[in-house]
Parts: sequence; C-alpha cells; structure tokens
Amino acid sequence: MAIDKQILPGAETDYVNDRDSTVPPVTTAAASETTDTASTPQGNTSSNSDYRARLQLYKKNSETFFADETNVLTPLKANRGVVFPYTPNIFLSRSANYGSMDFKGANFPVYTYMNSSPPMLPLIVQFTATTKEEAKYMLAAWRFFNILTQSDFGEQAVKKGGNGKAGSPPPVLQFSYLGPFGFDRVPVLMTDFNVIIGNNVDMVPVEHPVSQDFIEASAFSKKNVTFMPVEVEFTINMVPQYSPRRVRKDFNLDSMRQGRNIGFL
Repeated sequence: MAIDKQILPGAETDYVNDRDSTVPPVTTAAASETTDTASTPQGNTSSNSDYRARLQLYKKNSETFFADETNVLTPLKANRGVVFPYTPNIFLSRSANYGSMDFKGANFPVYTYMNSSPPMLPLIVQFTATTKEEAKYMLAAWRFFNILTQSDFGEQAVKKGGNGKAGSPPPVLQFSYLGPFGFDRVPVLMTDFNVIIGNNVDMVPVEHPVSQDFIEASAFSKKNVTFMPVEVEFTINMVPQYSPRRVRKDFNLDSMRQGRNIGFL
C-alpha cells in the first residue's frame, strides 16, 4: 500500500522520493552534543527545518540511556529518540471543568469554574520496513517505546556497581511537531503504547547485534535475527508533564493572548 510522505513548510528538502531513503535522517554525534534543541538532519545546528513529529529524550537522560556499544537502539541515538517517518494522526481534546450548583425548582443550574485540563496526546503512527534500514529503525522504535513504559527495578538496580537509579520511573520526554505554535518540545510522559501485528502482512528478517549476557537464553537458533512486519501501526498515548515550578513561574495567559509562544500547550 502506497503511503505519502509528509511535506510541511520549510521541510521540503528533508524528503527524497526514493523508497530506500524513507528512514529519518540522523545527525552526527558531534552535532547532537552542541545543542539542546531537537537534532537536525545532516548535522545542521544553525537552523532546524525538520518539522516532522519526533519523540525524544532530554539530552541529560539520553547520555545515560543509550549504550556506547552498537545495539538494537543505535539507530535512535543521534536524534535522542524517534523521528516518525510518516505523518501521525493526533487527536486533541482540551477541556475546562465546571461544577454545577443546582437549586430546588430551578430550570437551569449555575456553573462555577473549577480548573482546566491540558489535552491528552494520543498518536497513531505508522512504520514500514521496505528496506533493511527501515526495518532496523522500526525494531529500534519498538524497543524504545517498550522501555519508556517501565521503571528501573530489580537487583541489578541496587547492587554495588549498579546504575544508581533504583526505583527511577520512566523518563519525561520531549514531543515536537508542526512548529513553535504546534508542539514545541512539549514535556510528556508515555502512558501506554499499543500495536497489532496482523496475520496478513509479510515479515522481514532484521539482523541486529547479539547481547552477550543472554546469548544462551533464546528459543531461536539465530539469535541475531528478529522478524518485523513490513507495515505496522503504533498507538501511543502521552500526557503533558510540566514541572510545578515552571507552571508557577512561567505560565502567563496575558502573553498567550498577545500571541507569544511561552512554551505551553
């Protein structure tokens, strides 16, 4: 099934019609270290013209999240996370919450404002595996989403010489898409992700590095190969997670009324 690549203003040069070039471009390691903004294609740190949706770790967390040696997550390392190769479906619903005051014999209640809730961010995103690079990127994204819904737990997290993060919850992420008044490095938590592997799609083998720690713990003879569907759809649910300090000090509704971007949805 043919799927059109997303084209957004200012990002036309980021796409190539060749089907072998659909994996998101990544930056060089040096470029990703010189800026705390979202990584840009071809290591261009002077201006970020990539308007595709992306879900990234904060730079500080990415330094400890990704291992130095090559592994299944390596395709995501330069961009600190996933750059979605196709335009996602996003559903937004913002609400103001009101309590009702009911009076005996009255025909109409009186509503009093209670609070407002930021929008949930459910995404439906598509990945394809028509090339080896795409298949590796799909597998890396799959593992990435799986890790982001788990905490640091177990004996390895507390034993001497461990990572020192025993009990750490899943990390806060940055979601960016569309531009400054769209989703500009919105801090989010991934609450869940879902995927259906259909029984009517082809599977392709993906070669990947083998973990030496668990080289014997496999039901499969080829421990360096995992099969991926040629097309799959993930449903990802996220919630905004602004820090209390940032909300208290930086939120300014007057600035938003004046058309300024203060970093809040």
